[in-house]
Amino acid sequence: MDETCETERWYFAYGSNMSAAVFTRRRKIEPLQTEVACITSHTLCFNIMGVPYSDPGMGGLRRIKEGEESVGIGPVFGVAYLLSRENFRRVIASEGGGIAYKTVKLAATFQKDGSAMPVYTLVGRHEVDSSYERLPSARYMALLIRGAREQSLPQPYQERLAAQPTFQAPQSAMYNTGKWTFDALWKRVQWCIERGVRQFKDDEGHVPGWFLIGFDCLLWTMWIHHDYIHSKFWGRGDGR
Repeated sequence: MDETCETERWYFAYGSNMSAAVFTRRRKIEPLQTEVACITSHTLCFNIMGVPYSDPGMGGLRRIKEGEESVGIGPVFGVAYLLSRENFRRVIASEGGGIAYKTVKLAATFQKDGSAMPVYTLVGRHEVDSSYERLPSARYMALLIRGAREQSLPQPYQERLAAQPTFQAPQSAMYNTGKWTFDALWKRVQWCIERGVRQFKDDEGHVPGWFLIGFDCLLWTMWIHHDYIHSKFWGRGDGR
């Protein structure tokens, strides 16, 4: 089917959108149908660069390499939502208008009957090497764990999520001061970016190319500031 003619799409959620509190209550998106699904070609990773000291690493997908399954790298499970085209646009807009993620079409397997179905999902817009991944926050992982439990994802996968290391902030006055000074600058920048997404996104929920270029410059400036300047004095805000 021509993608431009689709009135309904299967969207595969593997992160915080698995949680009903996020997807249906906060974002007001009502799926037409919900299925537990698995994408065997990809695994869950945390290669979406977030904000140091708050949410350093966010969930993404990467293709499983040959031989990785033998060392415990398994496929990603999640929730496939059948959405109207309008609700799919709202998902894209709610995920930042394409500034961090891009939409791809992959093959998913529905767990109820083993049937295969093409689904749309979100992966990192940039290829980030696994050595550069940052830890997710405990707050973020709690959303994934809760969503996996609500949707009755396979128990081994729920245990895998529960075992994922998270960013733990040191409890010290110096560290807290460093976080405050970092947030004083970069949280304001984050607020401006979020406002810009709302203002400039198109009918499909995406922002224009010039906005993406500006976002990339700000994102890498923030992380260079953290890695090579701020963390040298106040401590790291990414769990590394």
